[in-house]
Amino acid sequence: MADFPYVADFNWKAKPSYGVLRSKFENGVEQRRLKRGVNLRTFELVFNNRNAVEMDAVLDFFDSKYESLTAFSIFINGEDVTGIIVEGTFNHGRSGPNSYDYNFRFEEVLA
Repeated sequence: MADFPYVADFNWKAKPSYGVLRSKFENGVEQRRLKRGVNLRTFELVFNNRNAVEMDAVLDFFDSKYESLTAFSIFINGEDVTGIIVEGTFNHGRSGPNSYDYNFRFEEVLA
């Protein structure tokens, strides 16, 4: 079960990252190798039209994680994904009476 209990809207985006290390030499030759053997993803998650109770709970949750210090799991597209919030990407605001929006980038980490 995911640590973060809220499910993102359907308009999330994912970006895979394989972690290729590239070394260029003076003679023009390039050497490449994988830093890790797994694909780590970065997600752009959007949460629209949420109530004040959820918004307060989300702010408390993120304060307890100190942004990117502590990893947690979140339910995305039918699976629990463990990762961290990318620093400086958490945005929130009020979009109407008792209606709040927030979004953030979530970067998968190796557990």
